[in-house]
Amino acid sequence: MLDIRLDGRSSIYEQIYGEIVRLISTGALAPDEKLPAVRETAKKLGINPNTVQKAYAALEQNGLIYSIPAKGSYVAGGGSAAEKIKQEAAAALGEAMRKAAEAGVSRSEADALADGIWSDRNNNNAPKKGRGI
Repeated sequence: MLDIRLDGRSSIYEQIYGEIVRLISTGALAPDEKLPAVRETAKKLGINPNTVQKAYAALEQNGLIYSIPAKGSYVAGGGSAAEKIKQEAAAALGEAMRKAAEAGVSRSEADALADGIWSDRNNNNAPKKGRGI
């Protein structure tokens, strides 16, 4: 489920957060779907449970998941989590595009960059070498 690289450039906590955000936004994790337990995830990844808990806490704080004591953590219901992620990404993209236009980046340069990103994304759907659950 999660593709985590222990030798990656970003922290393990950030990778867990980002992977769960990706899974929610792509629909791989459905609304109200239960996430793996913190201890289970930590054991499978060979990491400290506090690291997983930190990522889950940040996801909950941002409204992407919710927790039920003694039951576990779940994806926020009604598709709101995926929609929130997409809205935030679209807002960030809009701001970046405004800055790029102001800096003189042409429309054709922006289109080429976007095409490259979507092409890379489609090519990177192959399994990665890392620790997954």
